[in-house]
Amino acid sequence: MVEPQKILSGQATCRDIVKCMYGLSDFEIVIYRKLVEKGSLRADDLVPVMKKDRSTIYRALQRLVGAGLAFRETKNIDRGGYYHIYTAVPPSQLRQKLKKCADDWIDNMKSAIDDFDLV
Repeated sequence: MVEPQKILSGQATCRDIVKCMYGLSDFEIVIYRKLVEKGSLRADDLVPVMKKDRSTIYRALQRLVGAGLAFRETKNIDRGGYYHIYTAVPPSQLRQKLKKCADDWIDNMKSAIDDFDLV
């Protein structure tokens, strides 16, 4: 987790901000970047690339979906069954989400300061 002091001091990278705002790990950020780079993928497609077991990849993908940084589409198999395809939210859309989140945070901070009372 990124320390807020790093962000407030202006020393944070974009990666630090994404990790802080969405509560993600470095590994989850790497998975997001792989989805951006390679396009839509199944969890199984990431296993050899990331050299991690399928359950670790799946948990990271679920965290990205939960954070709104990726979405999952279910595909049916003709002979029965299904699989999931994961697609990253485009970086431009992530940038907009981050700006909105930052604007909301600033508005909340200003409101808290306006309501500041030492007693």
